Parts: sequence; structure tokens; C-alpha cells
Amino acid sequence: MILKILQRHVDEAIVVKTMVRNYMVRFANNEITVFKNWDVENTYIYLAKGRKTTFLSATGTPDLAQIEEALKRLASLPEDPLYVPVEGPRLPTRRESPEDFEKLPDLVKRAVDSAAGVERSAGVVNLAYVEVEYEDSTGRGGQYAVNRVYMAMRSFLGELSATAAAAGRRVADIKAEKLGEENSQLLSLAKGLPQRRIEPTKADLLLSPLVFGHLVGELLYFWTNGSEVVANSSRYTKEDVGRQAASELLTVVEKTYDESAHGYVPFDFEGTPPRPVEVYRRGVLSGFIHTRRTAHALGMEPTGHALYGWARPVPGHVEVAPGDGPADLEALLADLRNGFYIHGNWYTRYQNVKTGQFSTVGRDVALEVKDGRPAAVVKYIRIADTMENVVRNVAELSKAPKQVYWWDMPTPANAPYAIIRQIGVTT
Repeated sequence: MILKILQRHVDEAIVVKTMVRNYMVRFANNEITVFKNWDVENTYIYLAKGRKTTFLSATGTPDLAQIEEALKRLASLPEDPLYVPVEGPRLPTRRESPEDFEKLPDLVKRAVDSAAGVERSAGVVNLAYVEVEYEDSTGRGGQYAVNRVYMAMRSFLGELSATAAAAGRRVADIKAEKLGEENSQLLSLAKGLPQRRIEPTKADLLLSPLVFGHLVGELLYFWTNGSEVVANSSRYTKEDVGRQAASELLTVVEKTYDESAHGYVPFDFEGTPPRPVEVYRRGVLSGFIHTRRTAHALGMEPTGHALYGWARPVPGHVEVAPGDGPADLEALLADLRNGFYIHGNWYTRYQNVKTGQFSTVGRDVALEVKDGRPAAVVKYIRIADTMENVVRNVAELSKAPKQVYWWDMPTPANAPYAIIRQIGVTT
């Protein structure tokens, strides 16, 4: 109905409707405290007349006044330098059944019961059933419904804490007992160690999948994003494709196309199916994520990453290819030899996005490692360096990646542990 109204006034239009059914379990002190559900319904509209374009989003269904305002705005706008005609392949209908939200409390019990030796645990399990309907002025239409689930748990032992997380597409993908075991192991290693503060320095770091996945997601969002390349806000240009830009150990693929990935979608807001994008292949810069608009501007192929709107491409799920390093944390600490293990992070901020100067704050337990063994718990640690140094200085990757996501990560990720040499740290 909305599309028919729009077509009377514009040359091209796209209407995307989304409905997300959320189910959330929160727990604290080993017990469930909240079990709730809520729906979020939105409508997104793309309008084009000639080469002028505008976008509109509304909670629920937009009213006539919102549509009229968008049409008035469109008439007064200059031509869009990124304009491309609305077109694309025939779209599928793919609907999977909703996961059983009544299984979520069992995840909590399994995680809590497996956290041996901790005093208490808290966290969240979030299950989302995402329904999307697409139609455009060329007559194309498609719809899909997919499940997404993640779990994050923070465990405490005295003043110490540790956070573990997991993500997937089905409740069965979440191995909840692994979260408890991971927190238990780290707190056991940290128990009884002296605490110390550090001075600003360069050091070798072991990063958990949560931390390394977070940083690689940031990199895709800003540096290997076609919108940032077009705007000259990225460290990279089109001419950098094919050049060595990172450690030869690093291969990164954008995996929104993969049905097993937490961020999977069958098609984006332009009606383009996502395709694999090798961002780095053995350290060589191999590609960018694109919408049809940014791809056309750079003379490249669209990749189906208009995931949440038409303004810019967005990564939906990142995979870092594993290496041949050990999977066990204590073996990885032995490989690190001397440096710091950072298990969690948040508050990632940039001093300069283009040069990649950033900082991110360590969360929970961070360990000082000497001669391959935990020697102290570090109070207040912050990574402060450049993204370029992070990707160029990767020295080892574990052979067992984990699919991880929690609310402070920019992008869900499949990531291994990573040893990175000579990275700046401070308090």
C-alpha cells in the first residue's frame, strides 16, 4: 500500500519493513531476575526522483505527514552523487521457524553450574526472531525470517571478574557450559596473584577472541568500508587493494552470507544478496564491503552490505581465519612468554579514524605474563595504538576460533586468540 502511494510521486522507491521479536533472560547472583519479551517494528523507505534521493525511517508504519515531508525534502535536494538505479536479482522467500524461547533458562543453569570455584555469575541471554519484507518500484519483492541468539556471562571471585560470550543462530549453538568453564579457568589463574599498575609502554599482547574480534570488526566498519573509502576517511584507497597491508598470518572474511553466522541475512536493503568479501588474504588487502551506491562510485562490484539502510555499508559478521597456535589458554600464555593477556574490552574510542589511532579499555581480569606464566593481575589497562599496528603485528593465531558477540561489540565475529607484538598499553 505504501509503495503504491509513493510511486505516484517519485520515479523509484524501496520499502523495507522489519519486525524483531526479542526474548531476553537476565540473571544475577546465579539466579534469573528478568524474563521478558518485546517487539520492535520499523519501516524504512528509499525515494528517488531523477537523480535526487532521500531516505525515511519510522517506528511502525509512517503516517501520511511523514511521507509528505520526505517528498518535500526530496524536491529541494541537490542530485545525489552516489545515485544508482534501483535494480537487482529476483529475491527469495526464506522463513525459518522461531526458536523456542522457553529453552533460554536452561542455558543460564548450564552456564552457572559449570562455573566452578566462582562466587557468583550474572549476565544475559538474548534471542531475536528477525522478520524482513522488501518491495521496490521495479516489482521485486522478497521476505525472510531468521533467528539470532547470544549469551554473555560475567563471573566474580572477590574483586576479580571475567566475562565470556557466545553467539549463534540457534539456541543449540550456544554451548553455555563453555562460558562457565572459561570464566572459571581465568579466575583460577588470577586468584592469589599480586595486583599491579603499569606504566605506558610497548608490550606483546595475547588478545581473547572477544577482544580481537571486536578490533577486527572496528576495522571493517571504518577502514574497509566503501563509504569511508569514497569519502577519503579510510586509511585505505582503491589503489591499496592488492598490496600487503597486514601480517601474512591474517585472513579476514566478511561472512554475512553464511547461514551459520549470527549476522546472516539472505539480502540487504537494496535487495542484493551478501557475498563473501575477503578483506585480507594472508595480509594482502583484498576488498571492501559495499552497497550498490559505493561500489558504483569506485568501479567495484556490490557486496550486499546495505544491511541497516542505504547511507553506508555495514559489516554483519566477521570471520578471522584460525592459525596453528594452541587452543588452550595456558599454552597460549606460554607462547606469549612475556607481556599481557587482555580478556575483555569496551569503550573503544578514536583519536583519528583515518590514521586508526584508537584506545580501548580492558574489562575484567587482565594478566601480566612472565616466562609464560601469569605473574600479576593488572589494574586498569588500556590498549592505545593504531589499527595498522594491530593488524601488521599479528604473530600467532589459535587454531580454534569462537563465534562471539555481546552488546558492546560492533560486529559479531568468529575469531581466534591472537598474539600481537609490540602494541602500546597504558592505564
